[in-house]
Amino acid sequence: MSAVEHDQMAEDLLDATAARQPIHTIMGTGLATVEQHDSVRDAARELTSNDIGAVLVSSPVGPVGILSERDIVAVVALGFDLEAEQVKTLMSVDLITAAATDPIADVGKLMVQSGVRHVAVRDGSKVIGVVSMRDILDALLA
Repeated sequence: MSAVEHDQMAEDLLDATAARQPIHTIMGTGLATVEQHDSVRDAARELTSNDIGAVLVSSPVGPVGILSERDIVAVVALGFDLEAEQVKTLMSVDLITAAATDPIADVGKLMVQSGVRHVAVRDGSKVIGVVSMRDILDALLA
């Protein structure tokens, strides 16, 4: 299959209307957070209880990072003590964000370019939610 045929097939599969919708329309309600001094086990419980793949790490000044289930799996594989290990040692501090009004397709491209699976959604300077790559794919391929 040529590159042109591949691109045309991808366009045929995508919901063009959804691609232009603002990202906040597919964002979950509520904002799951943990503190940077919480244990990794506490973060895992937060992920499980909310059935999500990443949690924002908060501080008095706002979000300082994000912790994903993949980060936790790495710690488990290395045999670390999940009670003793703090979130701050594992979290990603390069928080990738998108404006609530950014189109879904643009946020998907941002994820690919940044190599991340979760993006914080902000309204002005305030983080109001998180979207995952799965959220974007569900919207675009619905």
